Amino acid sequence: MNNKSNISCIKRSILFAVAVILLLIAPANAELDLVLGKLSPQPVEPGQDLMLSVTLANGNVEANTVILTLNPDPSIILKNENDRVINEGTIIEYGTVAETYLLHIDPRAFSGIYEIEFMARWLSNDQPREINKTFKINVQGTPQLAISNITIEPEFISPKDMFNITFLLSNAGSGIAREVEIGASTSGLPFVPADADTKIIKLLRPDEYIQLSFRLLVKDKTVISSYSIPIKMDYKDETGKNQSSQSFVGVNILGNAQLSIGNIKTEPQNPVKGDPVTMTMRIENSGNGDARSAKVSLNIPFGGTKTAFLGKIKPDDDAPGVFTFNAAESGDIPYDANIEFEDDLGRHTVKQALTLNVRDTNKNGMIIPVIAVILAAGIIFYFSRMKSKKK
Repeated sequence: MNNKSNISCIKRSILFAVAVILLLIAPANAELDLVLGKLSPQPVEPGQDLMLSVTLANGNVEANTVILTLNPDPSIILKNENDRVINEGTIIEYGTVAETYLLHIDPRAFSGIYEIEFMARWLSNDQPREINKTFKINVQGTPQLAISNITIEPEFISPKDMFNITFLLSNAGSGIAREVEIGASTSGLPFVPADADTKIIKLLRPDEYIQLSFRLLVKDKTVISSYSIPIKMDYKDETGKNQSSQSFVGVNILGNAQLSIGNIKTEPQNPVKGDPVTMTMRIENSGNGDARSAKVSLNIPFGGTKTAFLGKIKPDDDAPGVFTFNAAESGDIPYDANIEFEDDLGRHTVKQALTLNVRDTNKNGMIIPVIAVILAAGIIFYFSRMKSKKK
């Protein structure tokens, strides 16, 4: 029994000593304080909910008509507006009151430190009192890279052409993108980079943008078609984790036909004034695209068929244009051949100046009599010599 009594005495002595110590260290007239309890999650992402709890801890003086007011940053939304101002009533000496708030981070908020301000007002011994506390919230967003305002120059691109792709690279997310590498991937495509195919950007903040340009060369013999060029973006988010995204730029490679005269044949080969003439003109396509609705017209001062419709001429192919007319004049007759066609770049006309030699009828008519006279004279001279030898 004595042992139990001794233990009880010891316990009472310890509790008394603790109470005395607390009274000694506690400031005189200790008043209401505001203490942060729970703040979760941290960091919090834009668009997420956040739970925050605070405790009003009173000192050794009763607090009356206690009003707790919360004033968050505009990017922090209070989900229950009734919690903005709370009337706590009376908090007794050394009493506590806990409040929990459900908050929402604006999806448009950027990474950074945001503040929530609390203000408590009360009466202590009929005297107004006030305390203000600010708590910080760490918002950590996610970067999101995108390209926009894409321009391609020149407007029309054909094989062996050089062209530029220009666009805006922007961070449409809520976090900072670091160590950004962006490049035009031409693997498996008929394009060759004409300068550095990768651009490096140290840091791109939310809502920031930068203009970038890539210069490419179209390979020879490229198939006329549409192509999608991947624009690859590699970067680190705010946690240091590697992220990747990809966009595409469409490029149309257009056919560029190039028509010219390959050769010209006439029948007869050396026309004489008054002859009916058939001219065959071969038109070649040395370009890289189809020539459509091709036709050739002759601007020559002779009557006849002077327009030939050729239709489609594929690259490295040709087509004949046949014309018939009467050679009404003699001499070197100047004329033009007008080649009209359409390709992916539009309508074209190629004009070429030519000359047709037509011999005169009279000059040609004297050739045969002269030859006949010469032959007759030669025969007479031959037989005269033969007779002389026999005598």
